Amino acid sequence: MSRPLVLLAAALFALLGLAPLALMAARVTPEDLSALFTSDAAPLLGRTALYGLGVAALALLLGVPFGFLTARTDMPLASVLRPLGVVPLFLPPMMLAMVWTAVAEMRGAPAAYFVSALSTFPLVAVFAARAFERIDARLEDAARLAGGTRAVLRATLPLALPPALCGACLAFVFTINDFSVPDYVSWLGLPKFSVYADSIYATWRIDARAGRAVAMALPLIALTLLTLVPALALRRRGALASVVPDFRSSAPIALGPWRWPAFVFCAGLLAVGAFVPLGRLLWEAGGGHKGWSSSELATAFSLALERSRGDVRNSVVSALATASACVVLGLVLGHALERSRRARALEPWLVLPLAVPAVLFGIGIVVLWNREATAALYDSDALVSVLLTGRFVVFAALISSGAVAALDPSLEDAARMAGVGPLQRLARIVAPALRSSLAGGFVLVFVLSLRELDATLFVPAANHTAMFRIFNQIHFGRDAFVAALALLLVFLIVLPGLLWSLFARKRLELLP
Repeated sequence: MSRPLVLLAAALFALLGLAPLALMAARVTPEDLSALFTSDAAPLLGRTALYGLGVAALALLLGVPFGFLTARTDMPLASVLRPLGVVPLFLPPMMLAMVWTAVAEMRGAPAAYFVSALSTFPLVAVFAARAFERIDARLEDAARLAGGTRAVLRATLPLALPPALCGACLAFVFTINDFSVPDYVSWLGLPKFSVYADSIYATWRIDARAGRAVAMALPLIALTLLTLVPALALRRRGALASVVPDFRSSAPIALGPWRWPAFVFCAGLLAVGAFVPLGRLLWEAGGGHKGWSSSELATAFSLALERSRGDVRNSVVSALATASACVVLGLVLGHALERSRRARALEPWLVLPLAVPAVLFGIGIVVLWNREATAALYDSDALVSVLLTGRFVVFAALISSGAVAALDPSLEDAARMAGVGPLQRLARIVAPALRSSLAGGFVLVFVLSLRELDATLFVPAANHTAMFRIFNQIHFGRDAFVAALALLLVFLIVLPGLLWSLFARKRLELLP
């Protein structure tokens, strides 16, 4: 890889992802740091950590069995349920909160735990499923001869556990940095469930001091980094440990009389995490308690398009621009991470924008770009893509890095010996071989961009996006318009993955 190209990509990432954080950190004063020693800080951090640990544990309990059953057994419709398992991850968590607080009348901490576990268990399931299917058939055969199916499980579970724990670490990080779910389940009424991200949001809203907001967030950032560092190690171990040159795929494990109970578990989990929420939104859009009708449903969708056409268009354009930028930048950085030992030092820096609470990262964007010299960018819709690219490029880079690890370097060496330049090697040799991974990175960033709310709360251009419109509207009343707009957004979120599954032959690599 060309050193100038890598340096250019690193400089762009530094501007988009690190500069907002560095500028805010420079504004921290000793007076701001004194906020860490208030009587409320320690209990708030403890409550947030407990919240994240509880959700991560639930995600493990749900995700590992789901991943195993859909990837390695003869459970009915396993090949259908496995791709559907990512749908709860694609749904904005606030939408799940909207539905289940109405359906089950949950409030406060129980609602937050329940909704966050539903939203994050696919992270564990995808990692676990991929790990289980990478276990060599000869290992399973040897274990089966030694002790039957139970011995197979005892032999394979330790190999799948590191990737599953990586998914649980990501579930922990997403949970403790989330603002929208705790805010929504508490806004509906007591009991109040306050978390650290909520405190950061309130601190900025009250006095708009960047230094104080950073100081308040330092313990949460440290906790997030302490989780992401082992997650990266687990990711690399899970991606490479079970792959051998003469790998043999295993036959599905026969469940016998447990086939249908296993199907009920997986289908029920999807029903709770996706089908019931979507059905409830469809019911509300069609009239709800007033009486459902197709005419009411058509009216609600027509009204949603009429009122929010511009918001939907802005969301899609920003998400497309963000996903495109992240895939290109992530390809260069991901290739460098895998092929260059020096470049691996970039990996901790890549995850830093993700380690910072989304609300705080959004504040950093405001502080960095809200000045006279950059007023044109700050007031434009492009600022949303700038924000989202800096925050989500890590996913595209890690997905590319994992795919490059499985790519034979001799192909690039041969092209180099033939005089092919670095850009041509990247475009003609590396990128085509990584097509499914690049598409997976594009889809993942597109989805995350469409459903992102926390990071965009203080950015003026984001006031004209679909997710922000839903966030504002639900505080003025739940009606058919909100449900219809939410369903439109969900359709746009799942559309890229649906198109890929219909027209492509390879499975998307959605996670690093």
